[in-house]
Amino acid sequence: WRSLLVQGLGATLRAAAIAAPLALGLGLLLALWRRVPNVWLRAPAIGVVEIARGLPVLLVMLFGWLGFNMQPLSAVVFGLTLYNMAIFAEILRAGLAALPRGQAEASLAIGMTRWQTLLSIELPQAVRTMTPSLIAQLVVLLKDSSLGFIIGYVELLRVIQRNTAFFGADYTVALFVVGAGVYLAINI
Repeated sequence: WRSLLVQGLGATLRAAAIAAPLALGLGLLLALWRRVPNVWLRAPAIGVVEIARGLPVLLVMLFGWLGFNMQPLSAVVFGLTLYNMAIFAEILRAGLAALPRGQAEASLAIGMTRWQTLLSIELPQAVRTMTPSLIAQLVVLLKDSSLGFIIGYVELLRVIQRNTAFFGADYTVALFVVGAGVYLAINI
């Protein structure tokens, strides 16, 4: 139990706890960058989002591990952050785009600047509207951390695999059921 809950679950939560705020912060910056009026200034943000969204998380982890010679935890966080920042950027951009134009026009009419309008009026409403999608993507981020076992990151799935090898094939189903229960409990 100690290896499952302390070592395995701890490593899974550590990777998610590092990657989630990074991905949210970078995703917010990308979403705001995509709202820049000048198309030439906006184009790099669109390119970053489309490339990061199009790459599999595991490929990005492998690239960090093999290409940049990162430690397994760093490679897992790199992959999770890069992929999920693009998804968060699109979620937030869609939330901002869904707001009625009258919101921004009214705040500009009373003398607020464009940034004050964005930060005080539009962004809080967009985040509130998109909260279910943001939470769903955070759950995906946590589950995707299990891909780290492929590059040697010892997280929950890897610990289950090791315990199965240690205790024998008779315990395979039981260990994976416990692992599934742990993932379900955390994600719910």
